Amino acid sequence: MKHFFHQVNQIFSGFCGWLMLAMMILLVIDIISRSFAKPIQGMAELSVFVMMIAIYLGMARCEENKEHVALEFVLNYLPAAKRRTADLLTSLLAVGSAGILLYAVLLNAINSFQTNESLEGTVELAIWPVKFVMVLGLIFFWIQTIIHSVEEAKKLNKSKKGVAESDARQSQSGDRTY
Repeated sequence: MKHFFHQVNQIFSGFCGWLMLAMMILLVIDIISRSFAKPIQGMAELSVFVMMIAIYLGMARCEENKEHVALEFVLNYLPAAKRRTADLLTSLLAVGSAGILLYAVLLNAINSFQTNESLEGTVELAIWPVKFVMVLGLIFFWIQTIIHSVEEAKKLNKSKKGVAESDARQSQSGDRTY
């Protein structure tokens, strides 16, 4: 299962790269067309939509590689066992936060679809398709936070077993240091 999500994250991140290229092209076309006093309507808004899609589809890959912003100043001074516990707690908080965000964006996307929400202007652009792509990205982000939390729990469990085995060996040999 982890391999499947890794593959999906790779596909999404590759797609995000192409989206960034598309966004640059849209903005360049917008700037050039404005230079000739013939602006193409809706280009700036469309580039914002492309940017939002790139951000949300790329979130799971960032979580997979643990590349999100983290404040590690305090964690670096903790002993290894307490650091693993703190890592697990932050992972569980990330699961809860991502779940709440997913739920809120899903409700907003459904409402947007039901009301046919769109950006008004010279060109009417529907917003709801972008919001459902955001939901897709958040689903994979949430699943990736769950995978990350399970990995952190396994690390913590493994380290606790290692400490327990070490204590058992010391008690058998009678070599205790106080």
